[in-house]
Amino acid sequence: MRVCCAQLIQVWDDVDAAFAKADVFLKEYSGTADIVVFSEQFATGWRPAPAPVSAEDVKCRWLALAAKHNVCVVGSYQKVEAGGLPQNTMLVCGPSGEVIAEYSKMYLFVPGKEDRCFSPGARPVTFEYGGVKFGCAICFDLRFPELFRAYLKLGCECVLVQAAWPAARVADWELLLRARALENRGFVFGAACMGYDPASGTDYCGRSMVCDYEGRVICDGGVFEGGCSGEVDVDGVREMRREWGMRV
Repeated sequence: MRVCCAQLIQVWDDVDAAFAKADVFLKEYSGTADIVVFSEQFATGWRPAPAPVSAEDVKCRWLALAAKHNVCVVGSYQKVEAGGLPQNTMLVCGPSGEVIAEYSKMYLFVPGKEDRCFSPGARPVTFEYGGVKFGCAICFDLRFPELFRAYLKLGCECVLVQAAWPAARVADWELLLRARALENRGFVFGAACMGYDPASGTDYCGRSMVCDYEGRVICDGGVFEGGCSGEVDVDGVREMRREWGMRV
């Protein structure tokens, strides 16, 4: 099972341009990956505000891209529940254009006022694809080890993380990805955007990473656009967990 993190310069508030970039990326990488993971709210760029576009439109575009390129695509959108605030939601799209899973961010970024504009997700979400069981996480979730321990207990061999991570805290990003992988003896893939948001004055770090079950960085996207990929070694995860007495 090969997973690729799409590391791209974020396009702000231009959905057409963002999906055009995603389309070009998938054309290049879909033939060499089973799953392609895009960064947090890639369609519009992460901001603590409701998206200026229809949630259904964004969702349908992700599903259409997955079907077009015949690959599992992990995108995102602002899921709207009747009478409530939107949720920051990961969308796992199957290669036939079907919804495999949806996960809404449980731990909202309070310092960035995300909690004022979004409602939190209620529970962890897992899905199985290609013989691997995956867990889902979004950005600030990475700082909460209890979520990742829940995924261990649910039998996940790998967790996919979408992020818009500030360059000012890039050291935290690497440390936390490696820690979550090591402490649970599983793979963690972190897909992060790059670029500068003129509205907030924030630089985003890139540095998408693949960390294995020993906490080693086996791929680092650096600060360049492109794919950051790795193989999920399920047998290695299971053997390591047996050796360390980590019962699932």
